[in-house]
Formats: sequence, C-alpha cells, structure tokens
Amino acid sequence: MNLCIDVGNTQVKLGVYDAKSSLLWFSKHPQLTIAVLKTLFLKFDIKQAILSSVRVEHAVVLTFLEQHLNTVLQLSSKTRVPLQSQYQTPETLGNDRLAAVAGANALYPNEGVLVMDAGTCITYDFITAEATYMGGSILPGITMRFQALHELTAKLPLIEPVHLEHFIGTSTQTSIQTGVLYGVLHELRGFKLQYEQEFGNIKVIVTGGDASYFESQLKNEIFAQPKLVLIGLNKILNYNLQ
Repeated sequence: MNLCIDVGNTQVKLGVYDAKSSLLWFSKHPQLTIAVLKTLFLKFDIKQAILSSVRVEHAVVLTFLEQHLNTVLQLSSKTRVPLQSQYQTPETLGNDRLAAVAGANALYPNEGVLVMDAGTCITYDFITAEATYMGGSILPGITMRFQALHELTAKLPLIEPVHLEHFIGTSTQTSIQTGVLYGVLHELRGFKLQYEQEFGNIKVIVTGGDASYFESQLKNEIFAQPKLVLIGLNKILNYNLQ
C-alpha cells in the first residue's frame, strides 16, 4: 500500500492507496507527527510513501518513514514524474502544483486539463492532452484579498468569506464579499476561455481549501476534486516504483 502525504501551508492531508489506486483512508491534520503515522501503520500494511511539502524540511518524519518502509520519496524538482514540462524554473515550482497536474492527468488522460487550486494562493496550471505541463499563474488567495482591502485602506473592515447567493452587494460588508468571491469566479471563467481559445475543449478541476466557495456557481462548468494532489502523488509514487 502507498501512503501519500500532502503538507500544505495550513494543514496536512494523508491518503492511503491500494495496488489499484483506490483510496482506502483519508485524513486531515494541523501538523505531520510521528504519532499520526504510527496510527496509520497499525491500520494498514503500508510499504511505500511519498511526501510533498510547501513548508520546511521534515527530517524527523522522513527518518521515521525510511526506518519503517521499503521506499520513501520526497517530491522535488529532481523526482521522476510521468509528464513532460515546459516550466523554465522547475526548482521553484511548488510541489503541490506539480502533483496537482499529475493528478489531473490521472483522472483525465488524453485530455487537456486546467487546474485551479484555491488555497493560501490561487494557482492555475495547465496540462495538455499529451501530458505536457505548460505552466500557469499564481494569484492572491481569497484570505489575502480580504486582508489587503482591510490593511491597505483606512476604513474598510476585515471581512470573512461566506457562501454567496447573489453577486450584488447591498452593504459594505457584502460588497467586499461579492467583490472578492465573484472576482475570483470571473477570473476562473476568463482563464478557462483563454485556454480554450489556445487548446480547444478542456476539462477544469477545482481543488483546495477554499474551493467550496465556488462550487455551486460553477457546478455545470467544472469538476471539484479536493484530493487532487494526493491522487497525483500516488501516480508519481507508482511511476517511480516501476
């Protein structure tokens, strides 16, 4: 069995996959700890693991994994991946972005896929039907946008995101909320249109912790997949085990 570990800016996601790439276990944690891993090892016969992190090194955790498993990969720009890349600075490419497009290709092989990851930052990444990663865009996440409106102006309050029903704000609070959230919606539709003009019909996958704010408005236009990075990590791990 494979253990896939996705360490993001605010939380850790764990997934255990069997030989057929079926997800057997999924959990989220604020931190990656030895205690959490020990619990998983008691539940499952895990033989391999892959770790992707946007934070600092995890030397203690990696040492523990290496002591207990046959194969342990830490995703980096030097890791073999089942795709070609046009990205000119692979050493600066976020591991989560790389894993996400690998996951998109696993779900929709032979199709062009645009991935929107709505996390601390919002990223857009595109992989072609021929499994070539073209690159993408990095934008402020919705929390950053709310904070910027508050911190860079004299009077605008700090507002929390909500699930909106209408695009017109009828107060300062709802005007900020609609401005940020519907602004992101129109960004996504604009990026989708540009990629379609360049590459023809494409799939669009939305993932990340803030994806739920957009799913209802986009339900007929996109596919929501909150575990996309884990799916990609599992594909990368299996590719390296061949």
